[in-house]
Amino acid sequence: MVLPDDTQPRSPFKTPARGQPPVYVDPLDEPTAGGPGCLVWSLIGVVVVGFAGLIIALAALAGWTSGQRIAQMNATATQNAVINEQISRLPGDMAGGNLILLQARLQYLATLTPGVPGLDGFMQTATAVYLTSQPTITPTPSPTATPSPTRAVEPPAPAATASGRSLDMAGLLQEARQSVSLNDWAAAIETLDVILAADSSYEAAAVRSLMLQSLTGRALQLYRTGSVGDLAEANLLSDRAEQFGDIGELSYERYIATLYLDALNTIGANYPAAINALREIYRQAPNYRDVTQLLFNQYVAYGDAWAAQTEFCPAAAQYQGALGILSSAEVSGKLSNAQTMCAQATPIPSPDAVLTPDPAQTIAPVGQVGG
Repeated sequence: MVLPDDTQPRSPFKTPARGQPPVYVDPLDEPTAGGPGCLVWSLIGVVVVGFAGLIIALAALAGWTSGQRIAQMNATATQNAVINEQISRLPGDMAGGNLILLQARLQYLATLTPGVPGLDGFMQTATAVYLTSQPTITPTPSPTATPSPTRAVEPPAPAATASGRSLDMAGLLQEARQSVSLNDWAAAIETLDVILAADSSYEAAAVRSLMLQSLTGRALQLYRTGSVGDLAEANLLSDRAEQFGDIGELSYERYIATLYLDALNTIGANYPAAINALREIYRQAPNYRDVTQLLFNQYVAYGDAWAAQTEFCPAAAQYQGALGILSSAEVSGKLSNAQTMCAQATPIPSPDAVLTPDPAQTIAPVGQVGG
């Protein structure tokens, strides 16, 4: 039987039997999800970008400072090489009595700043050599003449001085041409220096042409067959040759030699810098001197330095770089071990850092250059 109440509509808000009254919650009154707002994230982004910019600026400043220091070292080494070469030739000039070249060398050394140590001693010795080389005048007795009352006595002629000695400029120029024809660049440069010191306007076109040919020839000779110590002198000769004309291919030789000297200055002190310099040379001239072996050695040494600090992931990267240059069973074994250890650990590599190997860890010397 159907009761009358069963046919009536039921309200959802009716209090159920034996229960609590239902609570109606407006969706607009629900609390919002928690967390920082857009303004907070914006501030965090600004701070992160600021720190990144500061790090980049500090890295750029460090690179510029390192470049300035290396350039100063190269300039000092170049000047010292020239000074040592000029000083080493002074005894030969003194022994051979070549006073003209001796004077030219001493005048050049006197113009350098700072002053050359011991130059005063060389000056005194050169003066003594000059005085010794002067002929000794032995007076010859002559009969006593009775002066005539109508004849005036003439004063004695003044003695010739060193600065008043005349040079055979034509002979010196011919000597320079002969030295150039024999590819004796050093002798030609010395003779032409004497001409320029005595009279820079004498046969200016011919002298400048011969000097350009001699300087470039000597510089190329040192670049290609000289030792590592000759590269600084070759750079100096190239710089001087530019004062007399276009040096052509010498510019490229000077650029490569400068990179090479910069790399040598960083070997053992800064692995990334040395690798970058050597890699640039290897990219352009892989057969230049011992650059291939040096680059291989630096990769291996850098990997060993990482491995010594148990950072095997960056060590593996350096070993791979070395094997890209030369093949080596020993380095292949190091690479395999580093890859295995890297897979078992969670390293925190920072490849831009300059590592100082652990003093207790023995690492083979790197960058030994043969003379």
